[in-house]
Amino acid sequence: MFQIRTIFVELDAWAWIGILFARVTVGSAFLLSGAGKLFVNERREQMRQTLRDARVPFPQFNALFVSAVEFVFGLLLLAGAATPLACVMLSCVMIIAILTTAVKKIEASSPPGWLSEFLYLPEVLYLVILVWLFFSGPGWFSVDHLLVSRTPF
Repeated sequence: MFQIRTIFVELDAWAWIGILFARVTVGSAFLLSGAGKLFVNERREQMRQTLRDARVPFPQFNALFVSAVEFVFGLLLLAGAATPLACVMLSCVMIIAILTTAVKKIEASSPPGWLSEFLYLPEVLYLVILVWLFFSGPGWFSVDHLLVSRTPF
């Protein structure tokens, strides 16, 4: 029993690697997605059309706004800066994406099949990771940790 406890203690000491990997991967995905929609005309028009098809009001404004949120908060998440705020903002984007477009694409004949397809959506997986990062924090290899460790309490 002691050996199992030791293994868990050792694994906990290395949890920062998983946090770093998740934060950098998801932050990069949002940063690159936002950059593409902001700086590439075809991607921006594709975003506008997606919003029009989903009947989201003010598609011009919302395309720019969502792209800027993805870009700015993806960058912050990547750096581990303002991590809770970045997680909240990006989670809002994912929830809206799930409700407006992703759920409509699910074609399942049974509730378990629908749930399986729902949980397999990339937006849902991003949302799960963002919620985990919100509660776990950015890890010690982050701007947030650097700022907090230098702040006298």
